[in-house]
Order: sequence, then structure tokens, then C-alpha cells
Amino acid sequence: MDTQKNLMMFTVVVAIIFGVWFLFAPNTYNSVMGIDLTTVTDIALGNLMNVGVSLLVLAYVNWVLRGLTDASNCEKIMTTFCVGWAIFGIGGLYIVGSDFALSNPFTIQSIIFIVISIVYYALKTPKQA
Repeated sequence: MDTQKNLMMFTVVVAIIFGVWFLFAPNTYNSVMGIDLTTVTDIALGNLMNVGVSLLVLAYVNWVLRGLTDASNCEKIMTTFCVGWAIFGIGGLYIVGSDFALSNPFTIQSIIFIVISIVYYALKTPKQA
């Protein structure tokens, strides 16, 4: 079960990194993703900062879930993490829509999250000692 708990920590760390990034430096993320900063409105910046706050809440919730995980509920909690990452990845691909291309950073990001979901699914059951 140590492998599963370590993998759960990945979600916490990613949520903290992206949460802080979106909250305190949203335009640097927009730049990395290739967005023309002259088109970014205050409302768009506020929305990205709000996502940052949401990610920090998600980090906290996942930290608590990780701490509550034991042999009897590990598979269920890992499946919850798996489904969360899958929803994020598939949702990202939906947002990309007709702009689906490997040169699009949003496409790459979405595919990475789907792969992460598959890893969580593959490791959802702890190895028996």
C-alpha cells in the first residue's frame, strides 16, 4: 500500500504547484500555454486565479483522503483519484475540441492526465504481502 499512498501524494503536490501558480502568477501559465496576453481580460485572470484556489482545496481534500487510506479502502480511494484525473483529461480534450493537435499544449496536458489516470487504475489494488 506504500506505492498507492506515494502515488496519492503526487496529486497533492501537483494541485499545490498548479494552485499556487494559477493564484499568484496566472499570466505566466497563460504564456507557457501560448496564449496571447493582450487578449487576456481581468475576468479571465480572475477565473484562472479561482481555479488556483480550487486546486488548493483539492490538495487539502486529497491529503486527507491519503491519510484515511488503509488496506480496506485503498482500492476505492485509488479509483476515486483515477476517475478524477480521467475527468480532468477528458474534459481537457473536450475543451480542445477541433484544435486537437500534439503541438497544442492543452492537448498534451490532457493526454498526460489521462495517462496518470491509467496509472492510478493499474495500481489501485495493493500487492498482498
